[in-house]
Amino acid sequence: MVTSSRSAATAEAGHTQKGQVAPRVFDFHGGIHPPEHKALSNRSPLVAAPLPREVVLPLSQHIGAPAQPLVEIGQRVKTGELIARAQGMISAPVHASITGVVTAIEPRQIPHVSGLEDLCIVIEREGEIDEWARLEAWRDWRQQEAQDLIQRLQDAGVVGQGGAGFPSAVKARVRERHAIDTLILNAAECEPYITADDLTMRTHPEALIEGLEILASLIGPECILIGIEDNKPEAVIALEQAIRARRADKRLPPLDSRLEVAVVPTKYPSGGEKQLIKLLTDREVPSRGLPADVGVVVHNPGTVRAVQRAVCFGEPMISRVVTLTGEALQHPHNVEARLGTSIADLLRLAAPAPTGIARLVMGGPMMGFTLESDALPIIKTTNCLLASSPESLPVPAVEQPCIRCGMCEQACPAELLPQQLYWFSKAREFDKAELYNLADCIECGACSYVCPSQIPLVQYYRFAKGEIRSAQHEARKSERARHRFEFKQARMAREEAEKEAKRQQRAQAAQKSAAARADASTAADTASASTATAAAQPAPATDIKAFKTARAAANIALKKAEKALKAAQDGGESSESDIAKLEANVTAAKTKLASAKSALKAASEASESAAPATAGASTGAAAPAAAASAVDLKALKTARAAANIAVKKAEKALKTAQDSGEGDIPALESSLAEAKTRLAKAEADLKAASESAAPAPASTSSTGAAAPAADLKALKTARAAANIAVKKAEKALKTAQDSGEGDIAALEASVTEAKSRLDKAEGDLKAATDAAGADKGPVASAAAGSAQTTDTGAAGSAQTTDTCAAGSSANATTPAAAAPSADIKALKTARAAANIAVKKAEKALARASESGEGDIEDLQTLLATAQENLRAAEVRLNSAQAGSTDATPAAKGAEKLVPEVPKPAAGSVGRGSMAGNVTLSQAEIEASRAENLAKRHKQVSIAVKAAEAAHRKAEAALSEADDENRQRLTTKVDRTRRNLEHARESLAEVQALVDAQ
Repeated sequence: MVTSSRSAATAEAGHTQKGQVAPRVFDFHGGIHPPEHKALSNRSPLVAAPLPREVVLPLSQHIGAPAQPLVEIGQRVKTGELIARAQGMISAPVHASITGVVTAIEPRQIPHVSGLEDLCIVIEREGEIDEWARLEAWRDWRQQEAQDLIQRLQDAGVVGQGGAGFPSAVKARVRERHAIDTLILNAAECEPYITADDLTMRTHPEALIEGLEILASLIGPECILIGIEDNKPEAVIALEQAIRARRADKRLPPLDSRLEVAVVPTKYPSGGEKQLIKLLTDREVPSRGLPADVGVVVHNPGTVRAVQRAVCFGEPMISRVVTLTGEALQHPHNVEARLGTSIADLLRLAAPAPTGIARLVMGGPMMGFTLESDALPIIKTTNCLLASSPESLPVPAVEQPCIRCGMCEQACPAELLPQQLYWFSKAREFDKAELYNLADCIECGACSYVCPSQIPLVQYYRFAKGEIRSAQHEARKSERARHRFEFKQARMAREEAEKEAKRQQRAQAAQKSAAARADASTAADTASASTATAAAQPAPATDIKAFKTARAAANIALKKAEKALKAAQDGGESSESDIAKLEANVTAAKTKLASAKSALKAASEASESAAPATAGASTGAAAPAAAASAVDLKALKTARAAANIAVKKAEKALKTAQDSGEGDIPALESSLAEAKTRLAKAEADLKAASESAAPAPASTSSTGAAAPAADLKALKTARAAANIAVKKAEKALKTAQDSGEGDIAALEASVTEAKSRLDKAEGDLKAATDAAGADKGPVASAAAGSAQTTDTGAAGSAQTTDTCAAGSSANATTPAAAAPSADIKALKTARAAANIAVKKAEKALARASESGEGDIEDLQTLLATAQENLRAAEVRLNSAQAGSTDATPAAKGAEKLVPEVPKPAAGSVGRGSMAGNVTLSQAEIEASRAENLAKRHKQVSIAVKAAEAAHRKAEAALSEADDENRQRLTTKVDRTRRNLEHARESLAEVQALVDAQ
């Protein structure tokens, strides 16, 4: 029946305490008086349920993000041990409620109104053991910092037990954003049948008072009000006695806040958060607002007791009080059960009637929902299991047309217009329903209870709310997509402007460089021949590289033989004769490896002993730069690269384990730290070796040449590294802009810094290249000596140079022993290595494109670099072979003159090689660039097609996948989509370069 509004005098309770008048009680609009049925379960004491044999713990027992598993199948856990950590601010961890072994981590049906499944952790109890893993107990919690207390609530997984399961740690921080003056304990428990809070207050009143003190120390209210209905006299007495005992305890400091019990009239739904605030403070929470907006924080008795157990005893939230009631149970009562316990096991404790249960409801008859099965676990928000008979909860009657009686409006405690909301929801006019404050509906069911037409009004409202939430979600997605598109357009415009500025800078630099080379070409022309002759060095007596190659081949052969032998032994299918042959192959491979090592050692020693003598005979002066280096720089570089790859693999393995929640994360973190240590050591060794192997400044002589002013190869490497850093920074910025997550300002600063480093590296490389080109003229002039005259023409200078060169060649001590200007064999090896690198890069790109895994953009860059290196190696080899062929007549006898070095064209560009001053015309360079660009365009086009095929394949697999593999395939579809986007962007960039060319 509908209750009319009561006056303040009627609503005011007459209970007094030590002469003090109880707090004034107000009234709220509407409300009903359904049958209470609380006597069924509040006559029996609160008991502890037996430990279950198995618990099923869902990872979404609270509002917000689900927890992330931290355990593995087969792992033993203790009671209270953390098994799933919180993700994000609005989330809560999950702890083991029994001691046992994790038997499954899988989706299972959970007690929810949707009836859907969710990821759960299943633990099977280990015997009768109940071994605890408690947190540190703080009986002197008043000595702890507020932040430590809040963190304890978070670590213990305490959430609200009277509503949607909101994390208590988040609510404890409300003082950071609102001024709170009142803390309310919601002990009304107005829902019929439910008596969990009533028995909690009767059994543990002291714990509730201490829990309220803990929360008050965090929130800082002026007063604490305990709102309780007048149908719970035993609980009122227990609380008042606990308050008097607390005030009389001189061992504890006095209460900081005024603590009072406020008895309110029994009316449904006085236990609603907004309705209880109206009853106790006469404040109205604004539409779509929170209690904190009016300076109030509300907690439930079960939540307050969980706070006290977590802080004072270090117990995580692993159990709660549940009411087992209903006419279909022979022994209804309240139990404190471990979370995850099966509902069927709890119902057996209450002895179901032989006639069976007609309807099983979680919660009360007004706001609860029907369960289709009892094979479900209880969770942190399960306060009641109602097993009803057909008479107590009959089947809903057939819905009749609305007669516009207005009774729903009189009963609505939120002062809404239920009739209008019903018409708007039924007509799908959700915008109008929002205008009529549909969001303020608390779904208490009072309107449906009083409706004479038996219209399920609450169901219509829930439907409308769901549709509105879906529309809002789609609108947010569309807005995020629009923002991403705008960010992308702005980024592309900015990148295009930066590229145009760089192109202009490069064009200006190229013009200046061409002018400088044209000025230096005249002086370099007259001394080219003598410089080439002076720069020639005798061929090494021993080919160290060939011995190293032989040793590596022998090592590979040994590993293959050992692998074949191990496979045959493990398989158990090979005969003894086959195993004997394989063992003989291993022995022979070891012998060959030992021989190769011995030969390499002997050759190295011979080379080291012969290098000083060779340098002295050819120059006649100390030349430490010509001696063989004691440190194998190439091996150190290889070690550094291997260490870098190991670091990347360790980082990838750690990230995969963290994302999936599987694997030994501490061990992976330790492996990553070790890999980083090895990388740092390899880089330090390489740096020390490079510094020790750097050539000292050569002394000036008639035949010697000055050392280069800069290490061009190191500068080129630095420029390439800076370029890669720029691409990675741009890629990270693009990912953040597309997703709308991350610190975009910091990423933009990283891009700017990386670009400045790239510009500096390019400037250093250009300066070093110009310096090396400018140094060629003076060296050639010094080699020519006094043979050149001041006023002679170009022809005369060339003739004089030829004469001097011929003379020096004829008078040399060992004219026939001069080595060719380039080591042809080494150049061939370099070309073969470059060719292998290109093939490996092509294979890696094809594999990544087909599988949809890996960074295609980085692989494309690697392939382009390998192709450029191969082209450069071929040019150097061809130039060296041509130089060797031209120098053959000079090596045959002292009586023949050295052929005149052809004069380079004014527009030619010099490229350093082992053959000396090898020159390439501008046309050759442009042709080489066009060829490389065409190859890159072809490779990128292939990559785009492969990425499209991989993405289609992943989408097809996802559409046919079951629930078990859907999450993994969804991740794969996202990865293939990103790879496809990167490939298309690369193709657009290459196409733009082709069009510009």
